[in-house]
Amino acid sequence: MRGVIALKIALIVCAIGVAAPMSASAGDTTKRCGKTGRCYVIAKREPMDGTRNGNRARNAIGQTHRPKSNDGTSEARKKFAAALAIYDRKLTRYKRCVQTSPNGAGCTVPKSPWLRNETFSGPGNPPITAGQAAAVAVARLQLPTIAPGIGPSPDLNPWNMAAVGYPLWLWADGPTRVGPISDSVSGLSVSLDAEVTGLTFRMGDGHSINCAGSGRQWTTAVKPGAKSPSCGYSYTKPSLPDRTYTVAAIANWAVTWTSNGQSGVINVPAVDTIELPVGELQVLVR
Repeated sequence: MRGVIALKIALIVCAIGVAAPMSASAGDTTKRCGKTGRCYVIAKREPMDGTRNGNRARNAIGQTHRPKSNDGTSEARKKFAAALAIYDRKLTRYKRCVQTSPNGAGCTVPKSPWLRNETFSGPGNPPITAGQAAAVAVARLQLPTIAPGIGPSPDLNPWNMAAVGYPLWLWADGPTRVGPISDSVSGLSVSLDAEVTGLTFRMGDGHSINCAGSGRQWTTAVKPGAKSPSCGYSYTKPSLPDRTYTVAAIANWAVTWTSNGQSGVINVPAVDTIELPVGELQVLVR
């Protein structure tokens, strides 16, 4: 009877020993043989909670390897974005200064924002945006100032002055178109085309004239006393004998940019001045 019981136990243990190695790893098994010549294997199972010997095993299933970001590039990008924001604020202050100052005195055009091309154009580094590249390119452009054109010139009359009440023609005495030109900013190609779309003349006597376009130039072919069809002014009081009027021409440059399939317009004013003596002509009747 004891032999039969022992045989049954051996068969049960043997059955367990055959199934156990399927879930066991190498090195975690023990082979034993009985007196009857039958052998069996005892396998140790991994705990279900992923721990072994009291230490939690790392489970990498479902984890995605993420490459480390370029901290230097990220930091440089933040610095550039901050510098560009400062440039935008300075440009806004400059525009406001031009609009409020009698002759543009003390209004400083902001310089191009800080940029290191190699920071953004290296392998694997995405370029800056098209709008950011355009802002840098426009700042580099250094648009010309335009002197006020006033006719007829005081140099053409024997008194060397403009006369109170006489119609004056006003225009932009300088280039009114720049471009198209190309620039490259941090690997992005930028195309620029700038044009004067409007003029503001500060006449020095407290009055201002807004003119569309760049005005029409006065020539000697103009009939004496004729008014300008586009942009003109007549003084009502003289500047002489004590002083001259400082006439400021504020040109609104509209810079159209195109880059990486995108486009936009950035407006930048430019200011220049001249001195204009204005007097009264007395008519003597005998």
